[in-house]
Amino acid sequence: MFQPGFESADTSVTAAICLYGHYGHYFGDPPTEPPPPLQPQGYIHSGAPPFLVAHGTKYALATVEGAQNFVDQLRRASDTTVVYAELPGGQHAFDVFHSPRFEAVVDGAEAFAAWVLATAQRTPDPTR
Repeated sequence: MFQPGFESADTSVTAAICLYGHYGHYFGDPPTEPPPPLQPQGYIHSGAPPFLVAHGTKYALATVEGAQNFVDQLRRASDTTVVYAELPGGQHAFDVFHSPRFEAVVDGAEAFAAWVLATAQRTPDPTR
């Protein structure tokens, strides 16, 4: 869809894993309704892929409330699984240094990816 030269290839997103992202508002700004189209909320819809969102409570650039709001909106609109992991005390780039928190997030991301792949293999393709 967004990859010129690959029009005949399936470039759809199978799943999304989001670590400490910007989900539409920051520095305590309240979300806007309706969201601007270039913000993640502008892309929330029933056909969204499964999501894993991990966000720290001490992330200084994007509020935890922004992540919570994004997850809440996505869960209401999406027909697929939305997993949210809130990391107490977590800041941006918590994954730069090896830590128990980093290990837990990696384990969660691996389990989520394995579940998505296993689910995709069990789900028949309606176009075939």
